[in-house]
Amino acid sequence: MIKQGISRDEDAVSAAVATVLLFGGVISIISLMLMSMTPVIQELEGAVKRHDMEAQMTVLAHEANILAESGMPGDMTKVEMIPLDGDLGWDRTRGGMWYSASWHEDNSFRIRDGLDMDRTIDIRHSESKIEALCYEDLRLGPGRPFIFSPPGGIDSILVTPKHGLTIPLGPVNIVQEGVEYLVNIGEVLRLDGDKNFSSSHDLTGMMISGEGGIMLAQPSLLDPSTGQGRHWALPLPSGLTDVEFLSTSNLLIEWTIDGITNSDVSIKSDKLHLANSWTKQFNLSEDKLVEFRTNANSNLIVQTTTSGSTMLIGQDSSMLSKEFLAPASDGTVIFTNPGQEATIISWRNGGLTLGANSTTSIAWPDGEIDNSAIVKGSENFLLEWSESDSGMTYLAAGNTGRLSGQTFLTNISKTNSVNLVGYEAEWNITAEGRVTLTSGDAIEVLQSQGNDGLLRLEDEGAQRCIGIDMTASGWIQTEIPWENMAGRMQNELFRAWKEGTHPSSFSIELIGQVDDSTHGTIATAWAFHLSRLTYEFETSISGLEIAWTGGAVVTNHPEIKAEVILPPSDKGGPGPRFSVTIPSMHPSFTSTSGQGNMELELKLEMRYSLASSKAFDLRRGWQGPYGDAIAQYSSRALDQSEDWIVYPGRLDLLTDYVGWVPIPSHGPSEAIWHTGGEPIQFSLQISSIDVDISEANS
Repeated sequence: MIKQGISRDEDAVSAAVATVLLFGGVISIISLMLMSMTPVIQELEGAVKRHDMEAQMTVLAHEANILAESGMPGDMTKVEMIPLDGDLGWDRTRGGMWYSASWHEDNSFRIRDGLDMDRTIDIRHSESKIEALCYEDLRLGPGRPFIFSPPGGIDSILVTPKHGLTIPLGPVNIVQEGVEYLVNIGEVLRLDGDKNFSSSHDLTGMMISGEGGIMLAQPSLLDPSTGQGRHWALPLPSGLTDVEFLSTSNLLIEWTIDGITNSDVSIKSDKLHLANSWTKQFNLSEDKLVEFRTNANSNLIVQTTTSGSTMLIGQDSSMLSKEFLAPASDGTVIFTNPGQEATIISWRNGGLTLGANSTTSIAWPDGEIDNSAIVKGSENFLLEWSESDSGMTYLAAGNTGRLSGQTFLTNISKTNSVNLVGYEAEWNITAEGRVTLTSGDAIEVLQSQGNDGLLRLEDEGAQRCIGIDMTASGWIQTEIPWENMAGRMQNELFRAWKEGTHPSSFSIELIGQVDDSTHGTIATAWAFHLSRLTYEFETSISGLEIAWTGGAVVTNHPEIKAEVILPPSDKGGPGPRFSVTIPSMHPSFTSTSGQGNMELELKLEMRYSLASSKAFDLRRGWQGPYGDAIAQYSSRALDQSEDWIVYPGRLDLLTDYVGWVPIPSHGPSEAIWHTGGEPIQFSLQISSIDVDISEANS
């Protein structure tokens, strides 16, 4: 056997090892390159996702704005959206906005943290003393009916759908004790007076006890600085009803029944301390809607029998005032002074002195009065109009001048019923008839005598007035009169919005010192929770989105930094004018979410007119992660102002610019509409739009 030798080629081994190491090195380098390129690829992919959805959201915003501003209830439009890779869904709790408008010169009103679901809210008004705040639940959004709880002693209730800028599509759904009633605009329904009920739309109505009585009717849209109006749509009962208009101007009055319109003219008296009164009696064969229109601001008193009483409103929109218009009709006026100082009350060829915390009454009209009389006082007083001892009326609070508050002066010879207004309250009643809130939110007092009475219908969320009694240059923290929902689950919050235990949108009336009035309406603010339609996606960073909110299209791509793609729609000019219609979209109960080819059906449910008046200070603020960016973007044209460049932050020297100006010292998400000091013709509307999202191929 031949033995063969084995040799080892060291160079070949080294070459093989080197090849393997080189291959491994190349693989490692490629892996590192891929790892470093992955974020770049993801960012490029994210840019594609963003720009694709940005275009789709812009189309959606355009369609929503057209529907909100120009559509009629029931109008629909469809938008197809195709998310590339992210998810389409709703964020219903992290978005919102507010507006505020002052009705008197050199006054402002600001709010902060009013949409964070708890009971606290910060307000700021540094120009004068704040006496009170009055809140009202606006009940905006689907599945949030108006809830009505009539007091005891009511026999029947006349209701009709409330007139507004637009009318609801189809009949209004009213539910009482499980029974549903469908009522169209222009129709009148009579309900039982001893049962609560709800309505899908706000109602105008009157609560009747016995043969009825007297009430001060509220206009369809009132002038916030005077509390008067020019249009009323009232359900009047069958039989005889007297109406009396009171005004300081010449009047052209039109009334419409069953589509037939008539008119009359009333000329203001030229005598000193007299105003203008126009009366008419209607004899209706059945309950009917009667529509009234006047050419000038007026008060309207309705009387269905020869008995009853009602509190009158002063010329400054408060029931606690120094100047009233008294009716020309025969009756009795009751003067009440809830203050701590005597007041001298005067009218044409007459007058009296009323001590502190006292009440007196006189037969009316007094002396040579043959028209509506202007009644003035040196201090605040309350004026009640009555035709007999029988009747019922809600008393005005001595600290707010409205129908709810913390202190009341009652007539102990009559029946006085105290009711909670808000979430919680405790009160004390003295033997002299003084009712005082000891803790909690607010109360109301219903005073009655006999079996007859007539009251204006109000829903549960209206006129919740809280006393402030404070002068401050900074922020004042106060509480809203609803339940605290901070930290609750979403389903609990949605239930609270539906049941009215916490508002999804509300208005605030600022009451305080203005001119010679101590309880005038200085300003009003409106706050809204707005649902956000979001498209969520990821790049190398998670938590990115493109969202539609309140008419604006926003994003936090690429680096979680808020950016505005499309600002909210509003209209300024020509001149010192500003109008806005807020599109408020809400998901339907059957809406889907996620990925796929989605079809969005937008349906305008209702457009509400919240304000249409002359304002002197107009502000807007945003709640949520995009407020600062929207405020800055809306004022981008300010960079072209030479005055702003020379005098930054000086609104008093800004003469070459009209538009939004952010106020960084006040909060970057807040902006003021600047007109160079001129009064603003202000119009605020909000459109409720239901959105149903479904897969396009289904």
